[in-house]
Amino acid sequence: MSLVTLRLRRIFVLLFALIICTVVVAPKGWSQINQSAQPRLVLFLVVDQFNYDYLSRFQDKFGAGGFRFLMDRGANFSNCRYPQATTVTAVGHSIIGSGALPWSTGVIGNEWYDRRREKEVAAVTDDSVQMVGANGPGASCRALLGTTIGDEMKLATNGRSKVIACSLKDRGALFLAGRLGNNAFWWDDRTGNFISSSQFGTTLPGWVKSFNDRHYPDSYFGKPWQRLLPENLYTASTRDDYTYERSLPGDGRQFPHIITGGASTPNEQFFATFSMTPFANQMLADFAKEAIEKEMLGQHADPDMLSISFSSTDYLGHAYGPYSQEIQDMFLRLDQTLASLFQYIDQKVGLDKTLIVMTGDHGVMPIPEFLKERGLDAGRIDPKAFKTLLDGALDQKLVADDWISSFTPPNVYLNLNTIDKQKYRQPDVEQLAAKLARSAITGIGEVYTAAQLFGNTTPSGPRVEGVKKNYYWGRSGELVVIPKSGFIYSGESNGTSHGSPYSYDAQVPLMISGPTIRAGRYGETCSPADIAPTVAAVLNISAPSQSEGRVLSEAMAQLQGPTRPLSLQPEAPARH
Repeated sequence: MSLVTLRLRRIFVLLFALIICTVVVAPKGWSQINQSAQPRLVLFLVVDQFNYDYLSRFQDKFGAGGFRFLMDRGANFSNCRYPQATTVTAVGHSIIGSGALPWSTGVIGNEWYDRRREKEVAAVTDDSVQMVGANGPGASCRALLGTTIGDEMKLATNGRSKVIACSLKDRGALFLAGRLGNNAFWWDDRTGNFISSSQFGTTLPGWVKSFNDRHYPDSYFGKPWQRLLPENLYTASTRDDYTYERSLPGDGRQFPHIITGGASTPNEQFFATFSMTPFANQMLADFAKEAIEKEMLGQHADPDMLSISFSSTDYLGHAYGPYSQEIQDMFLRLDQTLASLFQYIDQKVGLDKTLIVMTGDHGVMPIPEFLKERGLDAGRIDPKAFKTLLDGALDQKLVADDWISSFTPPNVYLNLNTIDKQKYRQPDVEQLAAKLARSAITGIGEVYTAAQLFGNTTPSGPRVEGVKKNYYWGRSGELVVIPKSGFIYSGESNGTSHGSPYSYDAQVPLMISGPTIRAGRYGETCSPADIAPTVAAVLNISAPSQSEGRVLSEAMAQLQGPTRPLSLQPEAPARH
């Protein structure tokens, strides 16, 4: 071999080795691109009672920096709906946080009947913990089985990620914070303070105490809540002072609303009324800003998570309904609150480093009388009257006794002691009770029994899969009673409610914005159960343990940078 040939071969080998090193050792630019694509802050925004059509109905009145920022700059999913039968706050938040449905998590409602205690218990009831910052029964997220996305962030970073949640409602904060979260804060309408659970520590952080010392709500006492815009611009809503609206406590049904709660000084009555106004949403956003500032969220090497659940929309929506001027004004003002929050986060963290997820925990049905006036079939089912009628019907068919322990819509809990005492078979009593419920009570749609669900013998029906996904043995009842479309469980003569599997309760907005998210409108079927696994995919961590949602890959941009080979065989040494 000539000397020239040998030198050429050595030069070739050196050049090839250089190429291999360039591929195997990621260049500086590749590393920077991928690091910049990872969010420093994950911001969960849950709007309690958030109908999907609010985005389109109110869009022309929104500014550019709030809802429309997410609609224009983020992935907007137009076909997002909850797949389970019961659409209430605790269930919605548990699904958002865990990516799992009630048949896995055990969170079947805001409350359920506890046979051991022989009483209804809240989904966050926990006697092993105490309130922090107030007196009262303890609360935690212990009832939720499995982990949440916040838990997985803590596990993936060896506890370095900070996970904080806040809401006006305990369940709105606790199910988003998870078991391993740094803290969950909610507002106590008895004292006007933010409080927590001993699950997270025995004292409130200093910055929370300082925020409480400001007595934020007191500055609104006696102040009028005026419309943000002239009345003639509220074209997406009904007339003010609609007959079947339920007025704010201590006030009337029309603007302006004077915020006192009927009290002469700030007290529990006032705080309950204040929680139904848009100013409570602003208070919550200001509290969240304090959390970002004092906890330095989004300013660590590992990503942090902040969850905000806006509850005022639900409190007000129950009273005034989705077509009221009050609800429209509430969302126009929430739009401004969001714009201010986004500007603050952009200054402190950077919106380019923040993954924002916004959705609702459920929707709401229009006021039944509103539907009836337009020729639609609608009405109210009084839960107490339902229980009395069904128990009386069983008395007539069987024997006079106490047949029903509790009715916590949509679950009927039969009195198992009575069934044993009267020597009946439980499946037979369930079947009879289901038949009586369907025939004797106006507004009842589908009824399923525990025996049918256990034996997988449920009749075919449009809601049966949703009932299965909401059923958890030991917490669900012996009957699941779904009202007809247009009917609500309510003992009130005005206002409205939610909780059904129908679109007005189940379909909610879902918008995601931030690093690795491709903006656009997506019509693929999805659900809030897809949020947790999608966030996990963005963060490159494990999804929550019982997650059953899918990754919304259609809205995820491919990370930039050269592809690295899986393996490279070493070059054989040159022969001389």
